[in-house]
Amino acid sequence: MEERKLLVGIDLGERTTQMSCFDFTTYEPVPIGRMVEGERKYDIPTALLSDTKRGEWYFADEKIKNPQSLIYFHYLLTDVAKAETVTVGEYSIESKELLKRYLVKLLSILKEYYPSDRIKKLVISVRKKTDRLVGYLQKICEELGMPENTLVVQNHRQSYMYYAISQPKELWVNNVGLFELENGSLSYVQINIDRKTLPFIIGVTEKDLTDDIDWEGLEGEGAKEISYAFVNAAGTALHKQYVTTVYVTGIGFETEWADEALKELCTGRRVFRGQNLFTKGACYAARELSGAGKLSECLFLDEDMIANNVFIRLYQDAQMQDVLVAGAGSLWAEVDESIDVIPDHEDEIQITIQNVLKREAKAHLLSLSGFSDRENRMTRFTIRIRFADRNTCIVTLKDNGFGEFCPSSNRVWERYISVD
Repeated sequence: MEERKLLVGIDLGERTTQMSCFDFTTYEPVPIGRMVEGERKYDIPTALLSDTKRGEWYFADEKIKNPQSLIYFHYLLTDVAKAETVTVGEYSIESKELLKRYLVKLLSILKEYYPSDRIKKLVISVRKKTDRLVGYLQKICEELGMPENTLVVQNHRQSYMYYAISQPKELWVNNVGLFELENGSLSYVQINIDRKTLPFIIGVTEKDLTDDIDWEGLEGEGAKEISYAFVNAAGTALHKQYVTTVYVTGIGFETEWADEALKELCTGRRVFRGQNLFTKGACYAARELSGAGKLSECLFLDEDMIANNVFIRLYQDAQMQDVLVAGAGSLWAEVDESIDVIPDHEDEIQITIQNVLKREAKAHLLSLSGFSDRENRMTRFTIRIRFADRNTCIVTLKDNGFGEFCPSSNRVWERYISVD
């Protein structure tokens, strides 16, 4: 049987985790669940327990026969984010190792569905990205033998963008809204679509509405009062916004008051409620980022993505041309591209920054005058493109010499270019 390349999306939540895999028959993500007492369950607790005497690890809700000595990690993701070591009682474990134990168990469920297939792209969606968490996940995937660039970590906002724009076009012909209510925290995220350009520019804005509702004061009130408070907050967020499709997600909407509130929200809009939006969005992202997507007419932009194309002017394929080295819509923290050049009667290198929002381009010149004493075409440079933040491009130029004929000076230039 031919080995398939799996496109996997995981929503790694603080309490529960969901996983999906792209099905190229239906061209849609399908949920991946585990068997619990003869029934397939798709909400997986983000918690582990360990039988330390046997050296065995289990999901926190598993029933264990004859346990010896159990250690519970109830809030695994929260604990891993806090420190490099997690301690429960007298037992301590490195945070990365604990997260690795969890990811291994999670991916073992995938093996039940696809025992001999490899992951081509794995997108993990989290509510909040941190350097520690991203670093751990990257290291774990490397230790598990996944090729470089297999893993992408994105936040819920980005997963929502991929989900919404992967739906039928009639659902995003106008702007699209999302309300997320989790652990008393209410947020509203709106996708705004600029159709004046091609590709369409898909932007996003976010509002924290938690303080707009007196949750504590409403604790003793009935469903009608809570529903009224939410509809008021939602109405304020949607005021004068041309939003015709709204999604709601989060355990907070799985309550009695939400049914009546969402009926009111439906006036003039289509409203969808569900708890698998982020895992599906991550799976759609895996499809796009693997090169198997169908959203080429859309350019996603949010505060973690660059709004610029970066070109280097080179002689290639028998002509001078601008070669794209970093594209708009890339996560700025993940841009790290290099290209080698050999100047031919040139004393400068041209970097062009094209802003897709302002629709303007600006050329920046890097001088090579320090090497004018070398024979022509006897120096090879490496040009490296990174970003310090969304609006600051880092261009690094390294002298590699030219083998035995012209030893490297080991000189490195670095220039910061503002691209806002």
